Amino acid sequence: MTGTEAAPDRIELRGLTVRGNHGVFDFEKREGQDFVIDVTLHTSVERAAATDDLAETIHYGELAEEVAGIVENNTFDLIETLAERIADHCLSLCEHVEVVVHKPSAPIQRTFDDVRIRVERDRRTPAAASVGDSAATANSVHAAGGADDGETAAYLSLGANLGEAADTLDQAVAALDRHPDITVTARSSLFRTAPWGGVEQDDFLNLGVLVSTTLPALELLSVAQGIEVACGRTRELRWGPRTLDIDLIRFGDEEAELRSQTPRLTLPHPRAHERAFVLAPWAELVGDTLIDTPQGRRPISAVLADLDDQDISRITSG
Repeated sequence: MTGTEAAPDRIELRGLTVRGNHGVFDFEKREGQDFVIDVTLHTSVERAAATDDLAETIHYGELAEEVAGIVENNTFDLIETLAERIADHCLSLCEHVEVVVHKPSAPIQRTFDDVRIRVERDRRTPAAASVGDSAATANSVHAAGGADDGETAAYLSLGANLGEAADTLDQAVAALDRHPDITVTARSSLFRTAPWGGVEQDDFLNLGVLVSTTLPALELLSVAQGIEVACGRTRELRWGPRTLDIDLIRFGDEEAELRSQTPRLTLPHPRAHERAFVLAPWAELVGDTLIDTPQGRRPISAVLADLDDQDISRITSG
């Protein structure tokens, strides 16, 4: 539930297959692919059953055409956005809706069955957290660091070491900036860094971005993870090779940053102070901001000085 009691009856539309042009990559927008949509409308059918009158219920044939039109007539980077738009439309028909968008041909370089995003929305409440999070957890994070009444600054760290890593980072930054609720306000230089965690692999390319967003922290994280998936991110090996990795490091500014510790989101990032590849791009963008360390709040410059044994170098253009 998302804040109100849903009707006990449901109208379900499942397996609606529609061709659409959604995705981070240019070829996804150009060539398109099939998306599969499941919609569950929580609405009473008691009156329609008693009168046997189509006018007293939701016409599922019209619903199918309306949902198909949303898929066909729009272009989004993320299926999260597509699911949200479908849910918004369905809330004009009922009080409570569940939408699942499947992307069975997602560009992932592994064998997989499906990629899907599930959202559950209520007409009387704001967007809830992704499936798997409790409503209580979502609300506590939203209250602490949400941005319903304005924009919030955030810092994200991006890295990649598989494929065309520099191009992937460019596409990821562009995807963040194209999101209607996110603006990339600054981007750091590109840094080459030795791999972290003791796993034998190629060097990483890393950069940092400052963004301004009206999204709560948890939804910003979900957008970042959606971009990771679109770029082929898998999570088999901790600290292993990455097509793309996006970490939310700080949400809010130095004076008023969100502090959160939930199964989905810990902020500030608990290991940022250990990683030169996070701190060096950040320092380039904001100067000597204070960050959390086990010794208390310290300037980035002092923490970076303690990490001078880590192999990191700025890549100069040309």
